[in-house]
Amino acid sequence: MKATLLNKLIVAAAIAVVSDLYAADAPVSPTDPRKPAEKPVAKAQPPAAGDVKKDVEKFSAQRDTMLAERQALLNQLKTASDEHRKAILEKMKELSETQRELSKQLRDDLRKQRQR
Repeated sequence: MKATLLNKLIVAAAIAVVSDLYAADAPVSPTDPRKPAEKPVAKAQPPAAGDVKKDVEKFSAQRDTMLAERQALLNQLKTASDEHRKAILEKMKELSETQRELSKQLRDDLRKQRQR
């Protein structure tokens, strides 16, 4: 008798689990409050590869020009007098700030293109 009661309890539990699984798969009516709200899916299009590539090439060309200018200033710095050295260091500082601004501008442009 104990075995039959145990079997009945196991069968009842299995039926409960299966019915819950079936209920979870059942379609929910559109007005059912249990249904999660549908989120609008934004179709983000990646920026055009040509635009990104053009921006990166432009930045690379400007960066290469600035690096060449920086190297020339470093070469001048080796043989410069104290007064001339201060002027060269100031130019290098301005050049560094300009390069930082260009990098920031490139990042902003790429971010804007991603958001389109």
